Amino acid sequence: MEVRATVWVATAGVLAGELAAPGLSPPVLFGVACALAIVWLAGRRRSAAVAWIAVAAMALGVGAQRMSVVQAPEFPPDHVARLTLPLRTALEGRIAAAPDRRDGRTVLLVAAEAVGRGTARRRASGLVRVGVRGRAPAWRYGDRLRVDTILRAPRNFESPGRFDYVGHLARRGVHVTAFVWNDETIERLPPSAAGLRDALEAWRSRLATTIDGAVAPPAGAVLQALVVGEEGGIDAGLRDAFSRAGVVHILSISGLHVGLVAGAAFALFRWLLTRSEWLVLAVDVERAAAVASLGPVVLYTALSGLGVATLRSAIMVVVAVLAGLCGRPVDVLRSLAVTATILALAWPGAPLEISFQLSFVSVLAIVVGTRRLGPARNARGWRARLRAAAVVSPAALLGTAPLTAFHFHQVSLIGLVANPIAVPIFGSLVVVLGLAGALVEPLGPAAAKALFRLAGLVLRPGIAIVRRLAAPPWAAVDVPIPTVGELALLYATLAGLVLLPRRGGRVLAAVALTGLLVDAGWWVRERSGPHLRATFLDVGQGDAGVLELPGGRVVVVDAGGFPGGDFDTGAAVVAPFLLTRKILRVDAVAITHAHPDHFGGVAYLLAHFHPREFWWSGVPGTGVEWQRLMAAVQASGARVRRLDTTAQLAPDVAVLHPPPDLGTPSINDSSLVLRVHSGRVGLLLTGDIEAAAEQRLLADPARLPSVVLKVPHHGSRTSSAPGFVSAVAPVVAVMSVGADNRYRLPTPEIERRYRARGTCVLRTDRCGAVTVETDGDRLAVDSMRGCRCPATAR
Repeated sequence: MEVRATVWVATAGVLAGELAAPGLSPPVLFGVACALAIVWLAGRRRSAAVAWIAVAAMALGVGAQRMSVVQAPEFPPDHVARLTLPLRTALEGRIAAAPDRRDGRTVLLVAAEAVGRGTARRRASGLVRVGVRGRAPAWRYGDRLRVDTILRAPRNFESPGRFDYVGHLARRGVHVTAFVWNDETIERLPPSAAGLRDALEAWRSRLATTIDGAVAPPAGAVLQALVVGEEGGIDAGLRDAFSRAGVVHILSISGLHVGLVAGAAFALFRWLLTRSEWLVLAVDVERAAAVASLGPVVLYTALSGLGVATLRSAIMVVVAVLAGLCGRPVDVLRSLAVTATILALAWPGAPLEISFQLSFVSVLAIVVGTRRLGPARNARGWRARLRAAAVVSPAALLGTAPLTAFHFHQVSLIGLVANPIAVPIFGSLVVVLGLAGALVEPLGPAAAKALFRLAGLVLRPGIAIVRRLAAPPWAAVDVPIPTVGELALLYATLAGLVLLPRRGGRVLAAVALTGLLVDAGWWVRERSGPHLRATFLDVGQGDAGVLELPGGRVVVVDAGGFPGGDFDTGAAVVAPFLLTRKILRVDAVAITHAHPDHFGGVAYLLAHFHPREFWWSGVPGTGVEWQRLMAAVQASGARVRRLDTTAQLAPDVAVLHPPPDLGTPSINDSSLVLRVHSGRVGLLLTGDIEAAAEQRLLADPARLPSVVLKVPHHGSRTSSAPGFVSAVAPVVAVMSVGADNRYRLPTPEIERRYRARGTCVLRTDRCGAVTVETDGDRLAVDSMRGCRCPATAR
């Protein structure tokens, strides 16, 4: 068996085992591997294919087995995850990681020590993610605290395309969360004994503070990211510019930084060792210097925050040094495979992380691209170096484009130009100055400040260049989110194109392209078909619905929102859903009424999905959030339509409320009520109407009967009067509510009222996103959490 091929088979097996762990059985895989190994050993002609299959089965089993730590963890008796949650209590603990400060909040990772107060106080263990409103600058790694809060089990917004927040936390050992509105309510406890990690984190914090004082924003925030891995100070606008320019990877500490540290340390130690004639004669100076350079690499990796890209680079350095000590040539691809395996086994679930995927795929793409399209390995001179450098950026961008589409639904076009310009600025001179400042800071703070200021001067034009490159609308394009199958076809196409001189490569590319064409044809048919499809998204305590009308028309009705919060439901929930449905533009965005739990996510949709029309009732809201929405409406260029019952929209969409002579109602009773129908099936969308609006609708009861009802006002007792429920007579009633919401909605009596008449009630807090689809005769109902109704049209 070829060693390199075996390493790659094992690596692919471990990674695939962790990625597909829910559908795999480790005992079965181990049994298959053992059986194949016996067959291979007993055979007269030992087949390499059989051995590789055995290795693959064993590696799959190992990967799946390691994921059991994440998927089915065994908690000790005092673990906070064993508490009955949600639970209001006092939490005591120690901050177990550097605080993450960004987007107007601070996240503290607290290792629990106890819960409760007084006689109810008891010992506790486990990690708790504590969100704190504001930047909370007083808290550092190692601090001990006590806070009164509500411990909760983390929860996903269960809508298609959503980010797996629960899995993300579980892979970090976090199964309980909490939130604090003001860090002044957190009580500081006496510190515990400090260790090496405390000293490193204190140095890291001191460097961040020094940079912050020496370099004005935004350059100071970028320099902190480059030197100590602290990205929280970079504002959303600048981060978006780096992303659109295709150079956001520059903001994380990666191979270039670690390589500079390793190279500088190696050169220094080699110079020191050659000063002694005895050492030169007694030891292999090159190998000794290589081993000694690992110390600074490990120290810098710990100082920079242990990010995936940093760990990947550090482990590859260690693998390269070990290969050199063993007298083996350093193979970058083999080192990459070994590093991926080490990280996956050491941190189960790491292959599911965005940073892991982008870090390894980008390096793999660069290596394969330069070997395939770059100069010959024995080529020398400036022409060879220039050709190799010219291949790096296109190879990295092309290799990671499917992943950026999958995770960020965006592909940078300007990155081909931006990377060759930005990387030398941010990744060489600035990093050298920043690392030099970090090195001298313990001995000479003034010298460190001077070096940081110099680095800041270099950064300013670099940041200006990035902003300039990211400014054109075509610099980055929003793209549909591919499915896992489509992602596989895209990479199969790329692999086939790289291998085109070989027959197998041509066949692979042809098959993959055929698959993509068939897939595209299916989506064209799906999006332009005659069916009516409505999806009520899980956006917490708010409303958001997407209507996919016959012929491909799309209307978004509300987009959720958290009043006073910084979580954008439009960007995080509604947009990913639209992009999983391959929707890049919508015909109209409507808000039923001017409350932020309905319009909070609309501004993002206006900016990114370019609706032709904006619908509303004409009754305005108040506050900064409303003003922001109105500014977004004006900037979008959408036609603004103030709707009432006289409006003519489309034959299958009718406005039932408000009437043109509404007067001055409450904001809730100003809600738009839309009825959409296909054949015999009607859908009634009611916003937050209350009793008065329901009475107005009952003046014309013949227009109300609907198979599907979006229940008014989240199931509040101020709505869904018996007469209204009887007039609508829904087969399916969807209640959009947040889990454990403070309003305690839906009201139990209202839920009973619907169920008593045989209506199938689906709640987004229990069922996740609810989808109904009809051809005008029959109705299909589905949800993210598997709730279904045996419902058909009447």
